[in-house]
Amino acid sequence: MIRFIIVLSCLIQFSFSDTITINNAFEKTLYKSTKKVFSSSENLSIKSIQEKEFSNTKKSNFAKTPNYIWTKFNLVNNSSKSQELFFRNLRPGIDYIDVYILKDKKVIDSFLLGDLRPYNEKRVLSRKSIFSFNFEKNSSYEIYIKYQSIGAITNQWEIFTPHNFFRVETLESMLWGIIYGIFISLIIYNSVLYLTTKNTAFLFYVLSTLFSSLYLLTLNGVIYQLDLGINLYLITISTWYFAYLYIVFLLIFIIKFFNEQKDSRLYKLIRVLILFQIISILLLSIGFYDNSYHYTTSKIDIFSLLSFLFIFLISIFEFKKQNNYSIYFLIGQSIYILCFTYYTLEVIGVIEALQYSWLILPIGLLLEVIFISLALNAKMHTVEKEKEEIEQHLLEQSRFTNAGRTISYIIHQIKRPISQLGSQINLIEATSMLDKRNLTSTVEETLPKIKSTLEYINEVNHSVDTLFLNPNGKESFSLSNQLNILINLLNDYLLKYNIKVNKELEDIDINTFRGSLSNVIMVILENAIYELKNLDKARIINISAKTIDELVYIEIEDSGNGLDCEKIIFNSNYTTKLHQGSGVGLSLAKIITEKKLEGKILAKTTSLGAKFILKLPIR
Repeated sequence: MIRFIIVLSCLIQFSFSDTITINNAFEKTLYKSTKKVFSSSENLSIKSIQEKEFSNTKKSNFAKTPNYIWTKFNLVNNSSKSQELFFRNLRPGIDYIDVYILKDKKVIDSFLLGDLRPYNEKRVLSRKSIFSFNFEKNSSYEIYIKYQSIGAITNQWEIFTPHNFFRVETLESMLWGIIYGIFISLIIYNSVLYLTTKNTAFLFYVLSTLFSSLYLLTLNGVIYQLDLGINLYLITISTWYFAYLYIVFLLIFIIKFFNEQKDSRLYKLIRVLILFQIISILLLSIGFYDNSYHYTTSKIDIFSLLSFLFIFLISIFEFKKQNNYSIYFLIGQSIYILCFTYYTLEVIGVIEALQYSWLILPIGLLLEVIFISLALNAKMHTVEKEKEEIEQHLLEQSRFTNAGRTISYIIHQIKRPISQLGSQINLIEATSMLDKRNLTSTVEETLPKIKSTLEYINEVNHSVDTLFLNPNGKESFSLSNQLNILINLLNDYLLKYNIKVNKELEDIDINTFRGSLSNVIMVILENAIYELKNLDKARIINISAKTIDELVYIEIEDSGNGLDCEKIIFNSNYTTKLHQGSGVGLSLAKIITEKKLEGKILAKTTSLGAKFILKLPIR
């Protein structure tokens, strides 16, 4: 308890004093007193600055300026031993920091720190500016610090003993590893979703996440720490490039995610915002080639905050459309806009920096990325549900279509038998009235024909039962018999167009949905007849059925012109029938085969023409 009171009193003392006092109980503190400050447009030497009068100020966070800012404080080691201490500036991203340690008005050590300093000039490689020094016991020191940066500057320093310094550095490195592990996982996961779904919303989400993570890496000094051999000033400028590219891809993502139409006001607003980001990048490029001009171009940084405000308003507008997935996007943007606003005001020097404020933006951005990912998944589930409903509707529609089509074929098939039956009855009736002597012989001769005609009509009628009996359940039936029934239904068309059908059918009993299978086969046969009917060559359809490894293979091949579009033949909007077809037939056949029959359907071009292959489980 006594130790806690001592440490607490030290913290209070360090927070409001120009002198840091080190005693035996010292472990760590945050020095944030900035009462002594001097600003100069000239690059003064340490000898010259000692002669200058420092002004008092309560600020510790300074807005970006081309001037050099000097601060100074005293340190007294009252402990009973020499004490090595590590000093770490609170903010990464400060370009140049020169530290001078004086004892008895003489410089005894100096440190060249900052992001733009070469790696070989830094004694400690870290994402922040760090120096260490061994302070002798019962000694007092003066510490002068010179700052120069194109960004905001903070004069707050964390002071650690060696043990606490390495512990904090290790913990922060682990935390950054976790943060970027999540980023990388989300990028990989949504990249896979893009490759599988071809939905460009996932692609632009991946790009926005990539550039936002790069922005965090540079803004928090992680890339500087890695010593990648990249030009340090280029890394500094790239920080803002990454930020604006992140906004650009986020805006494009919004267009794709919410399916904004080109004639909508929201689409036009987003297009203006994208144009503004591009202009901002061009202005920053001017600053890249002219360092003095960068202080002018960097004033546009505040407008990135306005871009996020617009994105936040867009998320509210989309939420009002009552899309169930837009709530995730709104939550993500709400969290990020709060974090980004606070951090931006701190970075540009409007508000004071906090010791752990570096966590605010990474956590806000991480939560935004996670919630956008949730929104994407929610939308994907919504789209999948809608797709399933559409497919179910198509399956139901196909049943009625199949029924109507089959009835049409049956009516066409029994027209001639009914006509024949009528003629045979008229013959008996006329003989009865005009030639009764030959009535008996005429009846004996005609009755077998009537009986044959009635059997044919009965057989055609039976095909209705076999096609639509128990449509919602599986049943066992002879595949060859079913194929023969389907071919018979189309017999008049086959004769009309002089199409020869070759059959090679094994005696197979299959257990599946009879009506659904019949529908798929009828679609393929109808397409084959359509392709063959106008050809000036042999018109042939080969049908085979066989079993291989517990699978039934049904192959239907025609002597047409083949397929020039095997990859899109089953697309719902593809048709070769011009104004005579909708393109739904084969698409529906694929859905029925995969969803209802639990099989596969393939299409390919052969030496004869086109071949469709159905692979179905026997049971």
